[in-house]
Amino acid sequence: MDFLGAGSSQLSALSAQERELLAIGTFEGSLVLGGQHRVSSGDRDVLVARLTPEGALRWLRHWGGPGDDLGDALVARADGSIFVVGGFSAGALFEGTPLPNDGGYDCFVAKLAGDTGHPLWVRRFGGTGDAICRSVAVDGAGDVFVTGFFNGQVDLGQGRQSSAGGSDTFLVKLSGQEGVPQWARVFGGPGDDIGRNVAVGATGTVFLTGHFSSDVEPSVGAIDFGTGPVRSTGDSDAFLAAFAGDGRTLWARALGGPNYDMAKAVVPAADGSLYLTGLFQRDVPQQPGQSRFLSGGFEGFVGRYTASGEELWQRRFPTLLSGHSIALTSGGALAMVGHFTSSLEINAGKTLQAEGPSDVVALIFNDFGEIQRGWRLGGPGADYGYSVASAPWGIVVGGIREEASSSHGFLAHLPWP
Repeated sequence: MDFLGAGSSQLSALSAQERELLAIGTFEGSLVLGGQHRVSSGDRDVLVARLTPEGALRWLRHWGGPGDDLGDALVARADGSIFVVGGFSAGALFEGTPLPNDGGYDCFVAKLAGDTGHPLWVRRFGGTGDAICRSVAVDGAGDVFVTGFFNGQVDLGQGRQSSAGGSDTFLVKLSGQEGVPQWARVFGGPGDDIGRNVAVGATGTVFLTGHFSSDVEPSVGAIDFGTGPVRSTGDSDAFLAAFAGDGRTLWARALGGPNYDMAKAVVPAADGSLYLTGLFQRDVPQQPGQSRFLSGGFEGFVGRYTASGEELWQRRFPTLLSGHSIALTSGGALAMVGHFTSSLEINAGKTLQAEGPSDVVALIFNDFGEIQRGWRLGGPGADYGYSVASAPWGIVVGGIREEASSSHGFLAHLPWP
């Protein structure tokens, strides 16, 4: 299913609710979906759609302002409520609720009614620089956890806080009923420290992942989550941290080597273990004046860790540029989506061939890291898989297809098991 129009579009995140699918992303210009036509207010606008198992549109919402507006993540609860997060750059209007803008990008958190998509409440976090919300999770009591990053100063509902260096990570808890901030924590050092994903386990433990670095000397980069400094061993390292529901830090770990490493998603399993995906960078030649990130050589990974962050197993794929998103299926298998170049060997004698410069890949892993099934999606252009969700009818992946003159978001249903 393609999200088409005169401009461009992208799907950033998916979530299943009551056998139906919810999707969030952005679009620019015009968009036509399920017979409904939308026009963005400025540059990109936020879009949220609810779809039936057959792909029919249940409802479509969009919000924005005269600037650039981002829909980054959403999570759906069994009670029908939906929480969405993202950013906006020049003020935005959420169906009658105006959101002012302080600096560059500001962050929004909104609760939507599941049956209509109508906003029940909207909260904004902003300051003198940029503040972007990247991920949202909900605990068993219905309270909301949001992570992202900011630079300069930001007000997260607990007064102004300043970044220690470039960009700092934040973690905020809000009441699910009214959206009132309960507590906010900020973590950072002299470099860029980015919160990418937050998840809540069955016992209420909150897990946070992302990456951190130093702008002075990569090997001395450090970030303190409240249990002492966690140090980088390279240009950028991934981090994994755990918190109690009241915000207390339980533990924190760095993951990575001497180069550029990043964790993009964390999912708690029923037994308390954790799954991660992201990328590591192998040793590659670096041109004078070139940043290590632009040197390439990335290997996407999927790993499983204990409830305290100890590695159980890890799978790396040299041509998988990144693992972007993971989700547990109803049977306990792990679904991962990302994108790869050239060819990708997923099992002995089983290789996926890319048709374009990059293709989408979706993989199913068992408890021991063995691949049970793999799919390739793509055409002659560059295709990227950004999100995966488990639904009663299988798994669904979403992302973006790039063509000669435009790019557009897509959804694909993959039967499993």
